[in-house]
Amino acid sequence: MPEDLQTHNSAPKLKLSSKPSRQKGLKDLRSLQDCVRFITQWKQQVEVVCKRSKNVRVDQQSEQSLEQCRKLILQWAEELKRVDTSPWIQERADLIDLEKNREDPEPSTQAEQRIMEWAKELQSVTERCGLMRDELTQMLRRLELNKKKLVTLLPFLEFITWSLLKEEDSSTGIIPQLWLATKQRTWKTETPKYIPNSVWNWICSASVDINLDPMTNHPWLLLSDDHKKVQESHCTTEAAFSTQRYDSWPCVLGSEGLSSGRHYWEVTLANNGYWRVGLTTATSKRHGRFPMTPAEGYWALWRSMRQFYACTKTETSLPMEMLPRKVGIFLDYEEGQISFYNAETRAHIYTFTDNFKEKLYPLFAPLDGRTLITILSPKYVTDVD
Repeated sequence: MPEDLQTHNSAPKLKLSSKPSRQKGLKDLRSLQDCVRFITQWKQQVEVVCKRSKNVRVDQQSEQSLEQCRKLILQWAEELKRVDTSPWIQERADLIDLEKNREDPEPSTQAEQRIMEWAKELQSVTERCGLMRDELTQMLRRLELNKKKLVTLLPFLEFITWSLLKEEDSSTGIIPQLWLATKQRTWKTETPKYIPNSVWNWICSASVDINLDPMTNHPWLLLSDDHKKVQESHCTTEAAFSTQRYDSWPCVLGSEGLSSGRHYWEVTLANNGYWRVGLTTATSKRHGRFPMTPAEGYWALWRSMRQFYACTKTETSLPMEMLPRKVGIFLDYEEGQISFYNAETRAHIYTFTDNFKEKLYPLFAPLDGRTLITILSPKYVTDVD
């Protein structure tokens, strides 16, 4: 509205000024414009490095200053070339058949929409990792700038690069699956890896409803009436005999076995206690004490008194700053991957890779009296909280 517009004298007088709100809006708008400009420039560099576009002209000084950026793009492009895309070919064909009657927007409009979506996400990510406006504008030329801050951003830029190089597959949803399955095989555990919006929504599309099985819980564990919560009881409970019931480790399993496809669920871990969560096979041990490792048919994360581990043969220590309050668990049976995420920050924590041959059951183990584990069925998201 025009600033000089006079209101009627009967209108209520507002004490709060709109100036701060207007300034914040302008600041957000300028930030978004910077992100759109950055994504557009990144797209140009992908075309220069990988597609040899003749329409993008860069002066000699810029050529030298963009050397680090182009090395990174080339590295990601070479990695994409080595990926075997054949497992996704049939799925892509099926998706095309399902959507062939849908009226898609013009390619140019679709490209603009995608750049705007990426720009909004980039704005959110840069704010979270503390990257300032001037740092973002310099980043194309100085990728070594603030390496600690860039750790969060680089997986997102890599995903954008793959999407630009595989534009013919962008409308089928194959890129999120291809990128996630490939990267999780190679990611190290030193730092959390950010999961882009479209990849996270693809993970959440596999959400399942998990219920606890009262024929498997250790007698010391107390289940809620809806079989969604478990915690240690003050005394042993009466439990019917079952060969599947744990008698030493304080564990309980999900009621349904998973033998194919993709499945995702989340658990909240209240009261900062100690716990194990993951999956186990239908024929794994239930009685006595034993190491909960893949060799024994267990794939789990373990929070102990002062440590955070992936339960491998020799425990894989994980940084305590990666410890989640809400953990997301993703099973891709055919890919042979069980992955764990911080569901609040949408960051990858750890992935087990194996060859599954039997049904897998979700595993939950509160290891002290204060831990309360609650199972959730997540929904799609549009941004980071």
